[in-house]
Amino acid sequence: MANEGRFPGRRDAYTVLAHYYDAEHVSLTEDLEFYRDVADAAGPYILDLGCGTGRIGLELAAQGKFVIGVDTSDTMLTIANGKLRENRVPMELRRLDMRGLDYSNQFDLVICALDSFGHMLTIDDQEACLAGVHKSLKPGGVLALDVANASPDMLAARDGAVILQSEFEGANRVPIKHFVAWRIDYEAQQIRVDHMYDSTAPDETVKRRQSSYDLRYFFRFELELMLRAAGLSVQSVYSDYRRSEYSFSGERLLILASRE
Repeated sequence: MANEGRFPGRRDAYTVLAHYYDAEHVSLTEDLEFYRDVADAAGPYILDLGCGTGRIGLELAAQGKFVIGVDTSDTMLTIANGKLRENRVPMELRRLDMRGLDYSNQFDLVICALDSFGHMLTIDDQEACLAGVHKSLKPGGVLALDVANASPDMLAARDGAVILQSEFEGANRVPIKHFVAWRIDYEAQQIRVDHMYDSTAPDETVKRRQSSYDLRYFFRFELELMLRAAGLSVQSVYSDYRRSEYSFSGERLLILASRE
């Protein structure tokens, strides 16, 4: 989850989002089951890129895996660190840019979940990240890469629209409505994502908090070529965490690739 607000020296765009993240994602368990299965097959040494609040890494560490989570959002890492202390899970956290990974032949599995790779906005960013992933993996090690499936219909439907993404309870059981708006730059193949969190007080007054960042969107064969150029061999391509065969109209673009 590295982006313009999560690289060193830049504004942390996740200062707002981080405080709602776990409450909003508490019901998302399908990807956790998927990563548990992939980790069981790949091996116990795992690098969690854009680890955020540790939602995935903590789950795997609790299963006995050796997990290092990296992120550049101080807010996300602070929350993750609090959860580590509370749950006494032996997971290591590092403030590190995904474009500057400094590991070598260390991991059986690298996870880049829930659009984290989309924060690699330029070709240089993407190449730097994947070169670091290749170097970090042991020979035969696996990369699990999960991004939104950018079908033309989906992009057209979301461009300029404001959608209610979810409703959940925040701190002190305050009702939260999370609205998301996309503005798409088709030439740059990027999305400006605006997040709006509306909380309703007991007196019915509504308070809004907002944050924004940019995401790069990808197409299947673009990603496959990128991975091949980085020395990673695509093994499987799915449309969801249940491992459904990839479909052009599917919601996710989920790729498993191994180091050659």
